[in-house]
Amino acid sequence: MAAGPLELWSHQSMQILVLLSFGLQLVLLVFAGVRQREALVPRLLLWLAYLMADSTAVYAVGHMSFSSAVRPVHEHQLVAFWAPFLLLHLGGPDNITAYAFQDNQLWLRHLQILVVQVLGAAYVLYKHIAFAGGGPNRESLRIASFLMFAIGVVKYGERTWALKCSTLESIGASINTQPAIHNHFHPQDRLTAEEFHLRRGHSLFHICKFTIVDSSVLEADSMELLDVYTVKLTQGVELWTLMEIELSLMYDLLYTKPGVVHTFCGYLVLVVSPLTVLFQFTSKDGHTRADVAITYVLLGGAVFMETTSLLNALASSWTFPFLSATS
Repeated sequence: MAAGPLELWSHQSMQILVLLSFGLQLVLLVFAGVRQREALVPRLLLWLAYLMADSTAVYAVGHMSFSSAVRPVHEHQLVAFWAPFLLLHLGGPDNITAYAFQDNQLWLRHLQILVVQVLGAAYVLYKHIAFAGGGPNRESLRIASFLMFAIGVVKYGERTWALKCSTLESIGASINTQPAIHNHFHPQDRLTAEEFHLRRGHSLFHICKFTIVDSSVLEADSMELLDVYTVKLTQGVELWTLMEIELSLMYDLLYTKPGVVHTFCGYLVLVVSPLTVLFQFTSKDGHTRADVAITYVLLGGAVFMETTSLLNALASSWTFPFLSATS
């Protein structure tokens, strides 16, 4: 009885690790919102998935790098194509970068892991794909691998940068370097009540930032001007509703990627990523059915997750300050 699982792990360990990593990403994507609720079981499931997701992907890349050193170059080229997907998994879904606020303080650790894992994935591609045999099938696999590698590096880099931007030091620095007040007034009769409150919430969000970092950078004249604008902005606003919106925006800032996604480069990545993943198609010749099936699962999952991130970003209220700043 004991030989069954051991034998399965001996022959299919890479497949198991990749599918486990993908499954954990789906759990993070689906259950990320439960952190704002009191449901114990979903929160526990999310916490376990968050802890396991990075370690699983890191171990998988290391295992793949070791296997690349001991196996012949011509073997498992399609398996080597999975290495960039593991980088994509390390980037995580856009709706969760940190589970707890303390995770943001560990951004330097994520930066170190980013460097190590990128080097590991690059070694796998170098060993099995970059200088493998020629032919149209191998060439298409080579192009697909390099494109996925680029996407994986960008997405993991986005997560690392988002963690850095969510520390109190970075929030405080952004207050010091940006104008204190960014207000865009819109007549209330042209908006629904929800839109009106959301826009007022974003216009007053800099005050919430001042509060959370306990900032005292405003001079007396600026404080008087701030009071005037605050009174004007809160006219016609239900303050409890406004408070809920401010807390929701602060939650997004601390635990997701609004500062990274809702920029010109962020939107560009969101648009290009699903299209690039859809481009990945290679011949099934010379590969096992199981490896081909897993590859299509990874491709389909990547398209689904990137498209979901794009739609969520476009539907987010964070597009308002972005459009206001560029108008």
